[in-house]
Amino acid sequence: MAHSLLRMSSPRLLPVFAAALSSILGGSSAVAIRYVIDDSDPISIAFLRCGGAGIAMAVVMFAATKARVLRRDLAPVAALGVLMFGGFGYLFSAGLAYVPAARGALVVAAMPILVLVLATAMGRERMTLAKAVGAALGFAGVFIALGDRASAGPEAWRGDLLLLGAALAGTFHAVLSVPYLRRNAALPVMVVQLLAGSVALVAVLVVRGDPLAGLVQFSPNQWFVVFWIMFVGGMASFYMWFWALERVPASAVALTISFNPVAAAVGGAMLLSEPVTLNLLLGLVAIAVGLAVAARARASA
Repeated sequence: MAHSLLRMSSPRLLPVFAAALSSILGGSSAVAIRYVIDDSDPISIAFLRCGGAGIAMAVVMFAATKARVLRRDLAPVAALGVLMFGGFGYLFSAGLAYVPAARGALVVAAMPILVLVLATAMGRERMTLAKAVGAALGFAGVFIALGDRASAGPEAWRGDLLLLGAALAGTFHAVLSVPYLRRNAALPVMVVQLLAGSVALVAVLVVRGDPLAGLVQFSPNQWFVVFWIMFVGGMASFYMWFWALERVPASAVALTISFNPVAAAVGGAMLLSEPVTLNLLLGLVAIAVGLAVAARARASA
């Protein structure tokens, strides 16, 4: 993987480093969510992350660019935002209530492989032997990691199902968003999607009957972590990822996904005393190699 990245020219290295940092910050969000989830609930955490990031990025968009989403694309772009930042946000936070941060991040790190499979099934990409090998390695990595039940707890299966649901939501979002990202700039698309997802989550909180229940029980230390989730693991991570996607091929950006579970494993071990098991490490290696093989095949094609 490192060899593939180093072969890029200097102008392309900065976006790849930005994508890598985005993945690292995303991994830190998994640790941060684990830290506060017991004193809140998944819907509230998802709303704080998406709402805070959405408002901050809207300010950046209106101050820095005149780009807007085409009127005919607003409804489908918003619907995809509900799927990603509403559905994915909730499922990801809910899953982390049952499993360690590194395990959760590793499941979601398989998303590029799932995107490859779905894009092929929809006829948007051609499957080759190399891509098939990469996909098989990626899926093998997930199954290896999920096979470690001893360190995850008796209800790990609930977290695994929720996180697999999150990965599927992210996969459909990535594939279905392509036409709109070709017609519109990435930043306004992302702002619309973040705000649409936030509105959907607020609606669920209101229907629940006590919308502030999961937002008022944090200690000062936990509020610091919440702000990290919103503005570092949320806004900064999202923005750097889309900034990288606008400048280098998606295959190069996809390689950096492997940094996400690495950051979650390190942060979880240091801050939450979560175990780093052999199964987890083997699964991470398999996913990283699978991503590298699939991305190399895609770049060659």
